[in-house]
Amino acid sequence: MTRITMQLFPPHLYASCVLAAAALPATLYAQTPALAGHWQFQTATGTTTTNGVDIDLIDTGILDITEERGSLRATISWLDEQGQLTSPRTVNGTPGPAGTVFRHGGKRVSTGRNGKDISTEVTIRWTLQAKGKVLSGVRLVETDESEPKPVTGRRLQERYVPPALPAALPETAASTSARGPSTPAERARVVQMAVAAQHDPLALQERDGAWLSAWIEAIPDLTFGASLTDDWLNTAPTPATREALRFQYLASVMAFQIDHPDQARQQGDCDLAGMQGVLHAYDTLLRQDSRYRSAKLDAALAARRQDRLPAFLATLSGRDARIAGAPSPSGDATARRIVALGTSDPRAMDWLDILSNRFGGRMAGSDAYTHAAQWARMQLQQWGVQAELEEAGAMPVGFNRGPWSGKMLAPREQPLRMATPAYSAGTRGVQQGLATVGPATLEEAQERAAQFKGKWVLIGGENSGGGRDGTSLHKPRAITRVLMEAGALGTIQSGEEPLYAASAAPATWATLPTLPDIKLAAPQYADIRQRLARAEAVTLEFDIRNWFYPGPVTYHNVVARIPGTEKPEEVVLIGAHLDSYDGGTGAADNGGGVSTMLEAMRLLAKSNARPRRSIMLVVFGAEEIGRKGAFAFAERHAGELNNIVMMLNRDGRPGAIDGIAVPTAWKSVFGRVEQALQDIHPVFGFATTINDVPRDASKAMHARAGSDDAVFSLHGVPTPKFTVLGDFDYARVHHTVLDTYENVLPFRSAQQYSAIAIALTAYEVANAPEEISRKGYYRVAPPAQ
Repeated sequence: MTRITMQLFPPHLYASCVLAAAALPATLYAQTPALAGHWQFQTATGTTTTNGVDIDLIDTGILDITEERGSLRATISWLDEQGQLTSPRTVNGTPGPAGTVFRHGGKRVSTGRNGKDISTEVTIRWTLQAKGKVLSGVRLVETDESEPKPVTGRRLQERYVPPALPAALPETAASTSARGPSTPAERARVVQMAVAAQHDPLALQERDGAWLSAWIEAIPDLTFGASLTDDWLNTAPTPATREALRFQYLASVMAFQIDHPDQARQQGDCDLAGMQGVLHAYDTLLRQDSRYRSAKLDAALAARRQDRLPAFLATLSGRDARIAGAPSPSGDATARRIVALGTSDPRAMDWLDILSNRFGGRMAGSDAYTHAAQWARMQLQQWGVQAELEEAGAMPVGFNRGPWSGKMLAPREQPLRMATPAYSAGTRGVQQGLATVGPATLEEAQERAAQFKGKWVLIGGENSGGGRDGTSLHKPRAITRVLMEAGALGTIQSGEEPLYAASAAPATWATLPTLPDIKLAAPQYADIRQRLARAEAVTLEFDIRNWFYPGPVTYHNVVARIPGTEKPEEVVLIGAHLDSYDGGTGAADNGGGVSTMLEAMRLLAKSNARPRRSIMLVVFGAEEIGRKGAFAFAERHAGELNNIVMMLNRDGRPGAIDGIAVPTAWKSVFGRVEQALQDIHPVFGFATTINDVPRDASKAMHARAGSDDAVFSLHGVPTPKFTVLGDFDYARVHHTVLDTYENVLPFRSAQQYSAIAIALTAYEVANAPEEISRKGYYRVAPPAQ
């Protein structure tokens, strides 16, 4: 699983977005005179996730509409952070029953793995109307969304004039080529700003925040490196304090670089200087209003008082930060036993070792998945937990991955970095052949068919992890069929590193794939293409052992239960998906989730937990291919879904669970979790954030990134999400050949802490004397699917 933040036409990604209304006679177009004029509007351009809750990203723009011979001509420009207008354009539209409709093409830009922008063509429809000085309407990305976003605005008396940029900035603040190094006056201003902000952070941020951000982006001689400390400041309790403390951090880091140029590239020194400034500003905020208090910032203050702030910052990454053996201050004996066992006998990484290094990648329909599910059931039963396998679905054929290798033999010998999707064909033993450039069209493939016999064919496109011929059901495309009939050895496609290795479409036994689908590291692919362009003969050799066996092959969910003593019908559900892609060994996605959930159940069982409500663990199958295990569980247990108090899922980057966002009504319950975890680790604490905004239950299923908990959201089950502390580079390993045990190992203490936090959360919720109501958690109670 991964989380994607998406924006459509935000100011910093797009130069402009323009609308124009199509002409209609004024007698038929009642909105024409009402809409004519100058407007400032706001609308949501995307979403982000904060404390487990989706939040709209709001952008502002200027809309100028003129009437010309009974037609409307409307121009829209977005406003950037400094109030500057983006370049305008013009398009046409039509009237509609709900207002004037403006429709135009555009691009959706999202950030994919490794930080690479992914651009998708979309169609955007605006429906606008005006009444007096008020603009209203909706904005819908027709090809990408199902829910329109509101548009609101106000009439301007005259055309918008952007404010003058600060004198210290060049003509274009964001353009490093438009100016030289920072000036002495600018550097002095930043140093003074860093000191002054400590005494009045809110006012200084409002006055100088935009200037400082633009200045940092513009100057070529000083840089601000990405830092986990910067992200960690999002723990401040209000948007205003978060912005003020981030501003303080930026100012303090830049001031440190100015005063200590010899240490400017030392990230640890910069982080320390930034945090020192932040804590001074935080002291000021607390004196102004105690409601600005943050448990995590209090921990940093305590570390400063004890002269261990550098060590505190060093462990923010979650790497190798030892869990102390301090007793839990909880008043509950079971909670104290959970903490004592979890800190004295940590086993979470043992379970990950077995999942990753004994079973390896665990595709649904593979022997590795089947054996891992059987082992998980056995392990739970050995701890005295009721556990069973429940059928969740079946694959039409089975698939097992063996070793694979490739190399160039001529004109010079070198190993090749390559991978193949699951459920794709292997080679017929070791196969050698010349490389050739593939066809661009079906017609070219048919004309050149005789040239492909015994060749490795380089095809176009870029590896996205899936199969060459689709992802739903294996059916060779027309060009693929030509290559197969011609006797090609296989296809080779360029792939960004680390190589993405997901799954091809499953086949039936009668229609198994026969043409290997190789993804080759982009630099090596480019080298081969260049050699072929120079008419060099390139000989390649591959040995790919992808094995199939007849199906159907059933896969199972693992379901375990600790029965409640007073309200056994009420259930606290914890879960994680067991399946993984098998280009790596499924360590981060999602061995890290399963291993912490198993460890949480061990801690509960060995601590003799007897909560009022039942605790259930479900280890789901087939999440990667459509959350099929979760859907199967929901169907099988449809009559019990109303009794699930909440579902706590673990799927995502390894690290230390350090908080959760819940409604006010649950505050006392999660306050006991905070107390139980207090002081058992110098950094990792647990903070409950209150969020009473009703959630949209359907949004998770529409998202491109999600997990099994989305299925439960559709049935009205609350699914609060844990926040995670740590700098694990999830985008780099997710669904790639690097998703292996050694990349998670440095986070062993963070993973163990997460297991303790999961066990305590499940126990405290299950044992709560309070009623735990769903009321108000979702915007509208969703219908069962």
